[in-house]
Amino acid sequence: MPSTSVDAVRRSWGPWVLMTTLGLTLLRILYAGHVELAPQEAYYWQYARHLDLSYLDHPPLCAWWIALSVRLLGDSETALRLPAILSSAALTGVLYSLGARLYSPAVGALTALAANATVLFGLGAVVITPDVPLALCWAAALRVLCELVLPDGRGPGRFGWRWFLLGLLCGLALLSKYTAALLPLQVLATALVTARGREALRTPYPYAACALALAVFSPVLLWNASHGWASFAFQTTARARTVDGFHGYLVGRYVGLQAVAVGPLLYVALWVTAGVLVRQAWKGDARARLLCLASVPGLLVFTLVSPWHWVKMNWVAPAYLGLLVAAAAGACALGRSRAVRGYAALSIGVGAVLMTGMYLMPLCPWIPFRERDNLVSGWRELAEAVQHHREATGTPAPMVVGWGYKTASELAFYLPDHPETQSDSALGGAGLAYGFWMDRTRPGVDALVVADARQPLRDAASRLREHCESVRELPPVTVHRGLHPVTTFQLWSCQHWHALRQVAIRTPPTASGVGR
Repeated sequence: MPSTSVDAVRRSWGPWVLMTTLGLTLLRILYAGHVELAPQEAYYWQYARHLDLSYLDHPPLCAWWIALSVRLLGDSETALRLPAILSSAALTGVLYSLGARLYSPAVGALTALAANATVLFGLGAVVITPDVPLALCWAAALRVLCELVLPDGRGPGRFGWRWFLLGLLCGLALLSKYTAALLPLQVLATALVTARGREALRTPYPYAACALALAVFSPVLLWNASHGWASFAFQTTARARTVDGFHGYLVGRYVGLQAVAVGPLLYVALWVTAGVLVRQAWKGDARARLLCLASVPGLLVFTLVSPWHWVKMNWVAPAYLGLLVAAAAGACALGRSRAVRGYAALSIGVGAVLMTGMYLMPLCPWIPFRERDNLVSGWRELAEAVQHHREATGTPAPMVVGWGYKTASELAFYLPDHPETQSDSALGGAGLAYGFWMDRTRPGVDALVVADARQPLRDAASRLREHCESVRELPPVTVHRGLHPVTTFQLWSCQHWHALRQVAIRTPPTASGVGR
């Protein structure tokens, strides 16, 4: 196709992607303020209130973004989620650019559309988690890598600036989530299996890029060095201790969650695409090698781990980025087939229906949903009940202890004065990052202890007796989505809370139950 025709096609798809992205961004900003925070979002907001170089269970970039947003715009759901919304818009642009660079503008547009029509990336656009900056940096790194290793790439540029940009993106990805450890390995593998990549490895630029990535990641290293390498232990040995053998039901849960994450039909298509990419990469296709190494290893790692450890929905997200581009390319290449066009349209449509249903579920109580899994309804209702007890106690207001980081974080956000809440570590348990914030509490104060029936305080009598001079059980609080009960919280009034000397607050807890 002549260059003028290519430019015309690009111009026809580019404005469409831009306008759609702007429209989705505005809708997501309006939506963000009408839905209560998910527990993970409230927890990362707590990160932002305790700014640090890093944290026990995650690197700090997500917290830094939240801190910047809420300091500029105030503590609100919209402000807290704005970095996710803007990052999703940027990710849409990068995916379009990646697909257009590797194949055609139509492939780029279809990739962007497919990603936004999934629960994983579409709903994830209004939920701020470490996966948000991770996905953006991962996709952007792939886009830069195209120019460095493909036969028709633009090369490193003057002074090797594209290698430095790649190093920066890898460092920011590592600063987002530890899953990004796969990214530099995949970049190295791609360089080794491409002629231009092997040629580049004989220059100093890739090694300087590694040094830059390490420098960007250094806050995590410094934090760990001063905290007994707690985060690395949490992500390795602590998680390994939770493995207790092969469990077939975990495979079913993994497949089911991933089918919901991207839509069941698209999930099948992505696996088929993975096989096609492996075959094309084996035959020497440079584009296939780049996308295959960016996606298939991660997909295989999490699939192989799934019988032994609970793999959460969002963990696999980076592996889908390259597969989405390749799947879109396959659909466009076979676009003359009515069956392929129908399957592609149905795949995107089913994913969009699932994603839209998840968007509307908190706002429309008539949408059926298993309320036990509903984590974005009832927190304001709970906070109102807890605040009533705080006011009845008089001054000073009692310390609020939520059993589980979810309850503790949601109450910190939704109680009117945003108090310094505590979690399991205040009662001798493993409180994740809360164990590093215990210096903000004062022994001798009264406390209100709150436990969710979904994560019950099973040994409440003995545990509270150890930490309180006297305990009084308060009436339980049941919260709702519309008229549907979501869960019930148990409340206790604890007089004169104190920590036990033998409780090692800063000991890294196990990773059981944690999978953000």
